[in-house]
Amino acid sequence: MAPLKAGALLVASPQLQDPNFMHSVVLLCSYGAEGAMGFALNEASGFEAGDLLSGHEELEACRQPVFLGGPVGRDQLHFLHRLPGRIGGGLEVFPGLWLGGAYGDLTEALQDPHGEDEPLRLYVGYSGWGRDQLDREIAEGSWLVLGGSKELPFECHGQSREEVWRRVLRAQGPGGRYLAQQPPDPTWN
Repeated sequence: MAPLKAGALLVASPQLQDPNFMHSVVLLCSYGAEGAMGFALNEASGFEAGDLLSGHEELEACRQPVFLGGPVGRDQLHFLHRLPGRIGGGLEVFPGLWLGGAYGDLTEALQDPHGEDEPLRLYVGYSGWGRDQLDREIAEGSWLVLGGSKELPFECHGQSREEVWRRVLRAQGPGGRYLAQQPPDPTWN
């Protein structure tokens, strides 16, 4: 198990039945005494940036996909990126991966005609845990804690939630491949 800290991946165990998190892969962006926060990397929303930013005429044509970061604060837009030279003010959550930044810089990056190819991902909502909640869920076996990567948030587009979940588990070797094949209910075996 990887250390529980910003940059770690939380991978839902095969038995996690909560519809908000079944087959989720969550990038942990903060973890501390007050709780934890991150983004589900593998849940497409079906929206594009232009759909959500329709009040900004210059962004209405933006085709950047938007992902569901989690069930909390779905009226909030967040973003992860690897563009510190273009988007200032972000928080580095993992070496080479930033959370948020200056809104004006974000809108400029989204207006770029090649913006869909940029290492930039938009999320509505986030995954959040109160004090000690995530620790309890890990102890109960709901989550596996794996090492993160700065590339994974940008490799999930066009794949289903379950496909990404299985791919991440399989990359962990024989034990992960075994878990990736498990049904949600062990009695189905």
